[in-house]
Amino acid sequence: MEFRDSRDSFSKIAALYYLADMSQDEIAEVYGISRFKVSRILKKCRSMKIVEFKVNSGPEYLPKLENDIIEKLGVSRAIIVPGGSTANESKANVARRAAKYLEENIKDDMKIGLSWGSTMQLTTSYYPSGASFPKATVVQLSGSLCNRTILGDGYTDGNIFVLQLATKLQSSWSLFMVPFIVQNPALKGMLYEETEIRNHVALFRELDLAIVGIGSEDPAKSVSYISGYLTYEETKKLADEGMAADVCGTRLTIDGEIRETILTNRVLTIDLKDLRRTPEVCAVGAGTEKALSFIAGCRGGYINTVIMDEICALSIINRLRS
Repeated sequence: MEFRDSRDSFSKIAALYYLADMSQDEIAEVYGISRFKVSRILKKCRSMKIVEFKVNSGPEYLPKLENDIIEKLGVSRAIIVPGGSTANESKANVARRAAKYLEENIKDDMKIGLSWGSTMQLTTSYYPSGASFPKATVVQLSGSLCNRTILGDGYTDGNIFVLQLATKLQSSWSLFMVPFIVQNPALKGMLYEETEIRNHVALFRELDLAIVGIGSEDPAKSVSYISGYLTYEETKKLADEGMAADVCGTRLTIDGEIRETILTNRVLTIDLKDLRRTPEVCAVGAGTEKALSFIAGCRGGYINTVIMDEICALSIINRLRS
């Protein structure tokens, strides 16, 4: 059978694999292509929505998963949302629920901390306009990741969606007008001596609520690497040394410990001691690559509420299975 790089051929291959129970090797032989190419096509079929999966779980499935996560991570609240047919759909599901969480928890006169991340950006975009909290302040928790597009899904930097949320809340805002990482620790000290920056950092100790995205343990998906602050080799070295977990830019072991790394005293972000003293800290994320950072952040005592998709939750439970 002739293979053409088209949606029609992809659909036929998907039908042979999922409906006719043919193996990838058999399909490869039929089309005269490699098994590796068949595997890639099947993955494309999901992203192109040629194939969509639906798991018909019972009504107790997600509540039970939430209870399991609360027990495993020691948090006060866990909110689990269904996974999507693609990673972006799962992320959107998390962001919609995170926007609702903000609606339920924001009060006037609050200082609300926001970190960076594509899920955080979606969260602020899903937050509805029309609220009015003129005494509230939205606070940027980490320095700027980029001055250009770094992701293919329209990611903008943290200062942009801090302003977007503040506009929707009709509230005040405070931006952290510094880079995310500096090359020399001495430069961080000098920047923190500047009056405007010092005043902004002081707000980290006054937060009432913080909602934060967490980093990926996959070096290729690390924001430090994607944004150009670290090389891939440097990012992989952090992971190899057991420091792949990332909460607000601070690297942690799986047990939530902070150790000296190549990033020590170079990241301009909220001190995790300030995050720990914040009354309500909600971490959001989707996918298996976020599991480690959730575990580390919760074990370190920096997070008390989590919002994640079921795939991330199952990955966490599998990792912590005793």
